[in-house]
Amino acid sequence: MTRNKVKLEYINNDTKRRSTLRKRTRGMLKKVQEISVLCGVDACAIIYSPGEAVPQVWPQNLDAARILTDFNNLTELERTRKMTNHLAFMQARCATLRDKVVKKENDNTKLEAQAILYEGFSGSDFAELSPNELLATVNTVDNLISNVVERMKALSAQAQNGGFVGSGMGGGVTEPF
Repeated sequence: MTRNKVKLEYINNDTKRRSTLRKRTRGMLKKVQEISVLCGVDACAIIYSPGEAVPQVWPQNLDAARILTDFNNLTELERTRKMTNHLAFMQARCATLRDKVVKKENDNTKLEAQAILYEGFSGSDFAELSPNELLATVNTVDNLISNVVERMKALSAQAQNGGFVGSGMGGGVTEPF
């Protein structure tokens, strides 16, 4: 049975917030310990809770101090190489989403050009189209013509080599789009 997705928002009730912090802190410390044991790496967690003077530390203070000293002895480049912050994460995510949007826009433009071309085959007038739509339609026609030419060359080469057409062994008909 799966858990429901937890809303990530501030808990207004003080008692609930403190109990949630206690539970989540225990879980977080357990996860850090599991990662350390399973992956064989040095891991450290320091959790400052409001209202508590002493932070919770895993592993014990001496081991945590050693891990932090080792980390601080690394060069600045080694320390920050794989480190990310919220801003860097969001910038990378935005760049990825922008790339996806551009790809979808290009796909939509191609599909619109194909639809316009098919409407033209059925007798629609191209006079109402914008210059961008006409250009996209011309590009679609050019791609179709180049696909047909390539296919004709492949078929003629196959016929000259004594092969037969439509064998389904890599020489099949390709999609025009």
